[in-house]
Amino acid sequence: MISKPTIQKIIDEARVEDVVGEFVTLKRRGSNLLGLCPFHNEKTPSFNVNPARNIYKCFGCGKAGGPLQFLMDYQQMTYPDALRYLAKKYNIEIEETRDETDQKEQIEKQNLTESILIANTRAQKFFTDYMMNNEAGGIGLAYFKERGFIDKTIEKFQLGYAPDAGSLLTQTMLKEGFQLDILKKAGLTSPKEGSTYDFFRNRVMFPIHNMTGKVVAYGGRIMVKDEKAPKYVNTAESEVYQKSKILYGAFFAKNEIRKKDECLLVEGYTDVISLHQSGIENAVSSSGTSLTPDQIRLVKRITPNITMLYDGDAAGIKAALRGTDLILEEGMNVRVVILPAPEDPDSYVRKVGAEAFQKYIQENKKDLILFKTSLFATEAKADPIKKAELIRDIVDSIAKIPDAIQRSVYVKESSQLFDMSEQILITEVNKARRKKQGELQKEEEKQQQRESPVKDELSAAAHKAQTIENPSNLPVLEHDIIRILLEFGSWKTQDNETEISVVQYVLEELEGLDIETPRYKVIFDLIKRDFADGVVHDEGFFSANDDEQIRNLAIDILTQPYTLSENWWVKYKVAIAEKKDRFVKDIHSTIIRFKQFKNIVELRKIEKLLKEPKDEADLQRLMRLHVLLMEQKKEFARTIGNVVYRPNT
Repeated sequence: MISKPTIQKIIDEARVEDVVGEFVTLKRRGSNLLGLCPFHNEKTPSFNVNPARNIYKCFGCGKAGGPLQFLMDYQQMTYPDALRYLAKKYNIEIEETRDETDQKEQIEKQNLTESILIANTRAQKFFTDYMMNNEAGGIGLAYFKERGFIDKTIEKFQLGYAPDAGSLLTQTMLKEGFQLDILKKAGLTSPKEGSTYDFFRNRVMFPIHNMTGKVVAYGGRIMVKDEKAPKYVNTAESEVYQKSKILYGAFFAKNEIRKKDECLLVEGYTDVISLHQSGIENAVSSSGTSLTPDQIRLVKRITPNITMLYDGDAAGIKAALRGTDLILEEGMNVRVVILPAPEDPDSYVRKVGAEAFQKYIQENKKDLILFKTSLFATEAKADPIKKAELIRDIVDSIAKIPDAIQRSVYVKESSQLFDMSEQILITEVNKARRKKQGELQKEEEKQQQRESPVKDELSAAAHKAQTIENPSNLPVLEHDIIRILLEFGSWKTQDNETEISVVQYVLEELEGLDIETPRYKVIFDLIKRDFADGVVHDEGFFSANDDEQIRNLAIDILTQPYTLSENWWVKYKVAIAEKKDRFVKDIHSTIIRFKQFKNIVELRKIEKLLKEPKDEADLQRLMRLHVLLMEQKKEFARTIGNVVYRPNT
């Protein structure tokens, strides 16, 4: 395992803006960076990256973390893989060691994911080696050669052949020490009639890579005609593979897509491979499945422009029609190219060559309106009912476009094409949008009901805190105590001319008092325990913590959805105090208010006990305590003003 010093060095070196910026387009807003969240569908950016704290936070879906967490969530990397990725990125030498303190569950999960990836990599080498160096594998090589694939292309895409030999792959890997359970979870082996068989047999193999180039699954094409067997079979979904989130060829195409600012979307494996071999390397495929929102968002993080290339048959046209609306909903620019029947991208690029192929694309690209009208123009002209249906279909598509200017352009174009009032189309588009908005609003209301109780409780308590009679201030006050400890804990402050850490100052000031809200108590107890061992952590320790509960709560406390613009002083001539200038006052005020609250809690208890004292001695003791607490109450009021935080009595 990677040593703790190496892990710490990686965490210290990795910059969230660098890592996130590889996958998300970020724009500066004040001291933070802002972009569209890669974890959920949104039209207005709510994904904040805070370089100063080295964390990100989406105020739409709540996803948060640092560089490591981003790679684990977005790229589905394991913890070790994310560390190794960052080590390579920042040229950090990895030191290996055994760490017995890591949590067993986390280790098991990491080991499972790593084992599946290792098994897939070994299987890829087996399939390729068998095809290239075994006489029986020649059938697979002949298939690829017949397709026109050269050795360099076969090597690039790591193509291979699964032998028709029952369990040859399984037995080979078992002899090499792979566990049968891992082979099953990787989708390489399937149990059958009390024995084990290779899942892929007598098929040419197309490895499917994730965005970092790891083999996560396979597609296998059958080599013999069999009415009972499917032409293609794919690996079942696993810990490393979710088919709706993968685009075939994306790993090989991402740089070229970014460079050309356009993604060519095709249907099959061979379409992608043929285009790449011809030099058209910005092509990806949905692997023969229906296009999904997650796949579209994968492209959106690189470019807003998608050109769909489909066969001229009915199935291809239907797939294109289905895909255009999904892409429009994501706010992207979509163009459609229908190839001459009976060609597909693979056959057509081999037939005419790369230059003529690209020329055809440029000359035959059609936007949404032209594409749909060209398909049904003839029958729509002769049939008013068909024409009305076509217009309604186009109106529904236009209504899905989030950008108002783009909608306006499409409305104007449709008005001219169909020779009808632009205002009528605008009215119908608005109707469709209102209907959709109503559906979204209902969904948002349901989502809000499912949101974290932390935000609900704090929001409600903060609202009630504006009044003196307040039964819900404790979570707010404890939230502020934890914020102080996270934000300033490792800073230094003066106490009787002695420089001590803020953690020490706060813990000493709160001696005898405790945090009651469970989620805050977890962090408070951790800080107390480590301080007793002589360890004081900075905020980065908590925002990058292995414990998900601690990490998410720390980021939630430390981040805010809004930041002041750098032009604030210039525009409004208002000076904003630096954090270093206000932190002492912030700490002092927070502690006093917390003590004030605890004082009143204790005072109310004493007042209740005074109503029914056990005996004269108990009465005298309670009265002395009451006098002492009343003096403290007055002192707190003098210190921070007249507003008193009253607990629930």
